[in-house]
Amino acid sequence: MYDLTGKHVCYVADCGGIALETSKVLMTKNIAKLAILQSVENQPAIARLQSIKHSTQIFFWTFDVTMARQEMKKYFDEVMVQMDYIDVLINGATLCDERNIDATINTNLTGMMNTVATVLPYMDRKMGGAGGLIVNVTSVIGLDPSPVFCAYSASKFGVIGFTRSLADPLYYTQNGVAVMAVCCGPTKVFVDRELNAFLEYGQTFADRLRRAPCQSTAVCGLNIVTAIERSENGQIWIADKGGLELVTLHWYWHMADQFLSYMQSTDDENQEQFVSGQR
Repeated sequence: MYDLTGKHVCYVADCGGIALETSKVLMTKNIAKLAILQSVENQPAIARLQSIKHSTQIFFWTFDVTMARQEMKKYFDEVMVQMDYIDVLINGATLCDERNIDATINTNLTGMMNTVATVLPYMDRKMGGAGGLIVNVTSVIGLDPSPVFCAYSASKFGVIGFTRSLADPLYYTQNGVAVMAVCCGPTKVFVDRELNAFLEYGQTFADRLRRAPCQSTAVCGLNIVTAIERSENGQIWIADKGGLELVTLHWYWHMADQFLSYMQSTDDENQEQFVSGQR
């Protein structure tokens, strides 16, 4: 179990919907500090969070997840002044706009990767950090395809690929930063908004989704925090239908034995012999 007591948590997402409900649960876990980086200032939401636990320090910054990494660095330098260190980074910014593919990819995938790349040096044990946990909040259609929200699904597949790659022992055994993802199923705050299908053939489905029975944001937020508390490096969880399910990860491709032996070799001479043998 991952104990959140006394932890310093940084949440990159709008302070509304799933992020707000997740933050409410975090505030009941006796965390010491919560930094919220959001695209729109939401003072009433911050006040509601503070009322849950007055002793937890809350900080917030207006933040655009699609900004360049150099600009992100300036923000997180300020975050570190207030937070001292980050134990848990939660990436929850999301956009589903099939008519604006660039914005969808930049928000859901590129922005998330830039955020992680910016924050990791502060957490990396070999760079003076204390290790920690990165949580990528994503979607079930990052596990299985969606014929309606094709661009959104592609961006969420990217989040899963990035999460699994960064969680590899090659990194974790050195930097001490575990990486996991939580895939949310259909949730009220998402389906209540106007949605456009990638192609017009799927628009009827997109319109029907707005009235479909879905889990509440409160239940989803609770299960995200539960997944964090149960987390191990590399895990992918599904938060849907009021419950949690651990995903059984599958590898479709396996390295050839000779290739694997070469990649694992630390002897330059052996590597040279391998390369010479391929000529």
